[in-house]
Amino acid sequence: MRVTNTVELKNKTNEILREVMKGSPVIITFRGKPAASITPLKEEDLEDFVLENSRAIQKMIAQAEKDIQAGKVVSLKEYLAKLNE
Repeated sequence: MRVTNTVELKNKTNEILREVMKGSPVIITFRGKPAASITPLKEEDLEDFVLENSRAIQKMIAQAEKDIQAGKVVSLKEYLAKLNE
C-alpha cells in the first residue's frame, strides 16, 4: 500500500491510478495527515458503491425503514392496482 501526499498525487496522477487499478490502494495525506484513500473500483461494483455512498439514497433508505416500522406499507398488489386506476 502506498502513501502519498497531494503534491505527488497532482504530479503523478496517472501512475498512481495505474497502481490502484492493479489492486493496490493508496492513502492520500494532506499536510502530513491521512485525508482520503483511493481504492480499486470495478465496473460491476459501481452501482453498489454509489448506493453505499450517496447521502440522498441513504436518506431515502432511512425514511423507508421508518415508514416500515410505523406500519406505512402497501403490498405490491395494492400498489400496482392503484397505478392502473
